Amino acid sequence: MNTARSGVSHAAVERSPHKQAAIARRKMMSGSQARSLIAPVNGFRGAQAARGQSVRNHMTENRRALKEMQRKNMEKDAMEKEKTSRGLKKMKQFQGVQSKINNGINANALKDEYEEEPFQASGEENNKPLWQKKHNNFLKKKTGDYVDSMTMAMQNLGKNNSEILAKPSPRLEERRGQARKPALHNQRASLKARYQKDYLNQNKTEIIGAKPTSRVGDSDDSPYKHKSHGQIPDYLKKRKQTWEEEEKIRQLNKADEDCPDGMTLMPESERLETLRVLNESETLTKNELFAMPLTVETLAQKKKKNALEAKLKEIEDAVKIFNRPKVFIALD
Repeated sequence: MNTARSGVSHAAVERSPHKQAAIARRKMMSGSQARSLIAPVNGFRGAQAARGQSVRNHMTENRRALKEMQRKNMEKDAMEKEKTSRGLKKMKQFQGVQSKINNGINANALKDEYEEEPFQASGEENNKPLWQKKHNNFLKKKTGDYVDSMTMAMQNLGKNNSEILAKPSPRLEERRGQARKPALHNQRASLKARYQKDYLNQNKTEIIGAKPTSRVGDSDDSPYKHKSHGQIPDYLKKRKQTWEEEEKIRQLNKADEDCPDGMTLMPESERLETLRVLNESETLTKNELFAMPLTVETLAQKKKKNALEAKLKEIEDAVKIFNRPKVFIALD
């Protein structure tokens, strides 16, 4: 049963190759691929134009928008320049300074606003005392007592001044019989005209022409300096020389631990002299060897060359030995 059903379903699904090719060819010819082959278009804008739609030019629109923004900015700048040119021109350093004329005008306006108009009274009013005059502008509360006290003080002050002026001072009475002192000389007339002094340029000129100041202790007559200033004292030099000689003697008297039995350490001066002789002999031997011909044919030349090479080898070995810091020689 199951095998029969599966066979029927496979038969329904499977198609012949010719039928599959016809279906694929129909799909290709009926879709957009066929149209693109028959009537090709130039991209998305070409497809819009083929459908009859209007193509939007973004580049032209952007260019127009930029030109419009540029025009508005130019108009704005021109208006700002016109406003600034109309106003008063100030130097850059006085841009934030307020005008003194405007400050004076504002102060006078405030003063006129808060000050009261002077009271003009008739002749009869003028003859009356201050506390009996009639005022159009009434005083504030508790100012009447203050006015009365001030009036009484003024009257008392006038009486005292009249008494003081009527009675001359004792010093004035003494001077009345003396001659008058001569007038003082007018010193203002003899003063020089004032001028603006430039301290910056003056200090600059003085500093350029001034001599360098010496530090404390730099002068020759300083108490901290003497003839042997900065030099090693003589007693220290002698002490150092004595120590060096003692160290040499101690090194000579000290027994060398590396020295084998039956041998002794060669003195340094003898070692250096031997090394000098060996270097000279090496130089002479090399010169003789280099003077020989390149091709040695005769027996005598061969013997001489072999002898020079052997001698040079012995000299090089001896130089290596005497170049050591310690050279031991056999005891006699």
